[in-house]
Amino acid sequence: MPNGSLRGMLLKDRIVDILRGDGKSISEIYKEINMEDETKIHRLALTGYLWAMADFNVLKEKYVKPSKLYFLLKKDETTIYELIGEQTMNDPPDKRSEEILYILYTLFDRPIYEVELERAGITGTIKGKRLDKRERKKLVGKGQIKGLKISSDSDAYVPLPSASYPALAMKVLGNIISEKYEVKREKKGIQKELDNVL
Repeated sequence: MPNGSLRGMLLKDRIVDILRGDGKSISEIYKEINMEDETKIHRLALTGYLWAMADFNVLKEKYVKPSKLYFLLKKDETTIYELIGEQTMNDPPDKRSEEILYILYTLFDRPIYEVELERAGITGTIKGKRLDKRERKKLVGKGQIKGLKISSDSDAYVPLPSASYPALAMKVLGNIISEKYEVKREKKGIQKELDNVL
């Protein structure tokens, strides 16, 4: 398979093409890709590629006994983490982790796991108070978060007492709602609401 291409198509594009209809298992995808001799790919390589595409939010994995199915992630299935990350993309990098942590904490009213911050585009140093092992273990015992794999040793954070971004939180969440539901707003609509709330 020269340069990762199948009949002149990139492997990613071929997989996307195969998954345009319903979800398919690894076996079904493997059979469709390997229908012609010149486009052979090893099953383990395909499995790794599918995992990577799921990690990069191109595909969605769903476990349906007895196998795992892969679906294309539709544009309207963008996660709240990605939406918040997009809204704060132009903020200064040194403040962005603190802002996103504050917004997610305000939205979910609970500590935020590092994996959630990663989904919002935050990597590296996180400006927040890291929960100790005992607190994290208690938190994980309260249940899993849909679509996220969280173990008892997963780091979780709460905003620092000095971090306070209520206006930003309202602005970001207001923008997400207005874009998602195509709501027209006045330019100062959020500020009017904040003035009334605060």
